[in-house]
Amino acid sequence: MSYLSLYRKYRPQRFEDVIGQEPVVRTLQNALQRGRVAHAYMFSGPRGTGKTSLARLLAKGLNCAQGPTAEPCNICSNCQRISDGFAMDVIEIDGASNRGIDEIRDLRENVRFAPTEGGYKVYIIDEVHMLTTDAFNALLKTLEEPPTRVVFVLATTEPHKVPETIASRCQCFEFRNFTTEQLITRLKQVVEAEQLDVASGALHLIGRHAAGGMRDALALLDQAVSFQTGRIEESHIAELLGVVPEEQLCQLLNYIAGQKRPDAITLIHQMIGNGADPTQLGKDCISFLRELMLATVGKPEASLITAQSWAERWPDLASLELENILVLIDLLARAVADMRWMSPVWLPLEMAVVRSTEDGWNKNTQLGGSREKSPGERELVERLQRLETAIRELQASGGHPDSPLSLEKAETHEAIEANRPAATASQGADIAGMSEPPSTDWRREFELLLSRWSEVSEALRQERQAPVEAFLREATPRGLDEEGRILLAFERAKEFHKASLEQPKNKEVLERILAPLMGRAVEVVCCFEDEISSTAPSISTGTEVMGAVPRQEAPPDSEANSVLVHQEQDLASGTHGHAKSQGELGEDAGTGNPALKAALEIFGGTVVKVKDDSGEGSEHQ
Repeated sequence: MSYLSLYRKYRPQRFEDVIGQEPVVRTLQNALQRGRVAHAYMFSGPRGTGKTSLARLLAKGLNCAQGPTAEPCNICSNCQRISDGFAMDVIEIDGASNRGIDEIRDLRENVRFAPTEGGYKVYIIDEVHMLTTDAFNALLKTLEEPPTRVVFVLATTEPHKVPETIASRCQCFEFRNFTTEQLITRLKQVVEAEQLDVASGALHLIGRHAAGGMRDALALLDQAVSFQTGRIEESHIAELLGVVPEEQLCQLLNYIAGQKRPDAITLIHQMIGNGADPTQLGKDCISFLRELMLATVGKPEASLITAQSWAERWPDLASLELENILVLIDLLARAVADMRWMSPVWLPLEMAVVRSTEDGWNKNTQLGGSREKSPGERELVERLQRLETAIRELQASGGHPDSPLSLEKAETHEAIEANRPAATASQGADIAGMSEPPSTDWRREFELLLSRWSEVSEALRQERQAPVEAFLREATPRGLDEEGRILLAFERAKEFHKASLEQPKNKEVLERILAPLMGRAVEVVCCFEDEISSTAPSISTGTEVMGAVPRQEAPPDSEANSVLVHQEQDLASGTHGHAKSQGELGEDAGTGNPALKAALEIFGGTVVKVKDDSGEGSEHQ
């Protein structure tokens, strides 16, 4: 007899041999025992998780000489033929190569014949999602109402590709990947049965690289037996797979955790020189750090990590805090993603080591809000804290901050001057067409956005959105309108870039990147420079910025239009109205609203407009 692969030789022959799929096994056994077997089942899940094996066990339970039974005997002729794959009543169909309507028509013709050997005919259609639409339609009626004593089992790795009309007529079961412990346990059983000499570290390495598939794990063990005569060590498996042994992985991560940059980079070069794949090396480091993370939170995943000698051999790595583990995982994940675009391919791995050891751990992460604030943000936070403290003191001393003078309607003299460049008569129409300028909150929000504008391009590059970043490079953020939308201005010569950025998919990417920076959902509006009022400052002015809005039609009696028209007339005539100084108006404001007076002192502004409760007010120019 020819050699039989380990994964075929040790395929489960009883329900009790199946591991990791307890819910499915329990349901099928109960159905067989109680005589409630459905006419159609759909098994879905990753490869190598036992879908076809359980389908055969179901066929055994139905056709066993003692059946239907939840415990097939594996002795009778029916069980033996099903185990060997020669049963006439168990028809296995490969959906990838028999995917057309003609094959399904043949199935519909043959399904009408009664079983010849056992009590049931079982059709196992593997990779059923590969069937064509016409084939699915042809199968639909037969699957819904098959002849008596016919059971369908559909197996697929991509259940989302199976039409709902098919899935709704089946009992659906989701198969799960095996854990590393389950794989290692099964491998030990096979090693004992085959009387092989395999080190525990080698079995652990096989379990890690099997990616949750039992068939892959047994195939790797089978390959290792052919690769090495005698005792199989971890180094043999690492050489076979082209990966780095965990001993060297721990050494590398220990160097990184101990901030030993030269030693870490030297070891990386040595590993790559010995034939290690840089991408696989990064993935192996991430996998090991995952196990360390789980062990840190109290759920050990790796026997190596839980060993007592582990902490003594790698003290820096063993003492790594959870937050730093997450930082390192994030850095290595970015490095693995960048390896597709950089040359040499191991450069991102070197950069990750340098970043992790350059300025310490906490400065290299943006997790949990640990990003260091810019000087402008810190100054604004300090001013707001001082204002809140002043208001609390006023309230405690009997002050009345809630006066008719609204703090939200007060605009500083500096903001007006910064937004009042020399204007011509033709620019008056642009200003008259503007709606009410954005509130102070919008202005502050736009200033914060300008201080972090470089992060937008960086985020786009990290997400591999180079086209969007290139289009955005030709735009200038000009402000926020009254609805909080971000205005991006383009030159007329950059019409292509404007149209490209306005495409829904590009615009959606940009708005998604901007949302966390703004702390809210945002909308981007693209326009040309000559479509925006001349009062809108450029991003490069460095002065206090008031957001501008595109020209819009407004009612003739609009208060905002009236105010802006008067301002433009003053500008065109060369005369400038001046806001009252803090000494002239501040005394009145201070007597009526102590909170406003405190805000003016802290932020260094002056009141230019006062409104009473009725909404009427006067301007001070």
